[in-house]
Amino acid sequence: MYVRYLLLIFVICSPVNSTLAADRERDEINVKPTLQYGAQIYVERCVLCHGIEGKGKGLIPKKIKNYPSTNLHTSHYPAGRNSIKKNIIYGGSLGKMSNLMPPMGNDLTWSQLESVVDFILLLRSDPSKANTLIGNARKHQTISRRIGREIFKGRCVLCHGKFGEGDGRMARVIKNPPPFDLTSSRLPDSYLNSIISKGGEAMGRSLQMPPWKDELSGTEIESVILYIKSLRD
Repeated sequence: MYVRYLLLIFVICSPVNSTLAADRERDEINVKPTLQYGAQIYVERCVLCHGIEGKGKGLIPKKIKNYPSTNLHTSHYPAGRNSIKKNIIYGGSLGKMSNLMPPMGNDLTWSQLESVVDFILLLRSDPSKANTLIGNARKHQTISRRIGREIFKGRCVLCHGKFGEGDGRMARVIKNPPPFDLTSSRLPDSYLNSIISKGGEAMGRSLQMPPWKDELSGTEIESVILYIKSLRD
C-alpha cells in the first residue's frame, strides 16, 4: 500500500570514515558556522523526515504507516551537542535511533555540520527563533545548481542514481517502469516542473514518483531542474 513512498525512506548514504567531507569541500573552507547556515542545511537535508519544526511531521512519517518517530523534541533523541553531532555523522549505525537515519559524516562539510548542530539545539530551545531562520532560508533562496544538487542528493538519488542514470538503490525493486534515466532526457523545463511538482501519477507516468509541491518551494524545484539538465549526456 505504501510502495510508492518507499523511495523516500533513504537518503544518499556514503560509507562513513573518520574524515568529514570538509577535506574535499574547498569552496567552503572560509565559511564559518552560523545559525542561519544551519537553518539552510536543515531545510535542504532534514525536513523530509523531521519536518519544518522538528516535530516529526515530514513527508515520510506522514505517508508511511508505523514509521519510527522523527520528533527531535522528544527524549528519544540525544540533547547534548556532542551526541547530536555523533548521530548526524554516524546515523542509525550507532544503535541509538532508527537505522533509517543515514550517516551524513561524508556528505557535510565541517561548517555545515557545526551549523546544523547549533540549529537543532536552537530548534529545541527557541522554536520561534528557529522557525524565523527557516523562513529566511527559504525566502532568500535563489535558483542555483548547488541547491539543486543538494536536493537531488537528498531526495532523488535513491531511484535515479548518483548521476541520474536510473540506477539508484530502488532500481532493484522498481521495474515497471524502472526509474527514468535523466541523462537521456530532453524534456522541456515546463514538463520537468510539472512532474516534480505533481508526481508521476498525475502526469501519466510512474506511480512511484511522488509529488514534491508541498515539500519544495518553487525556487527549489527550479534549482533541481537546473541540476538535472547538467546531468544530460
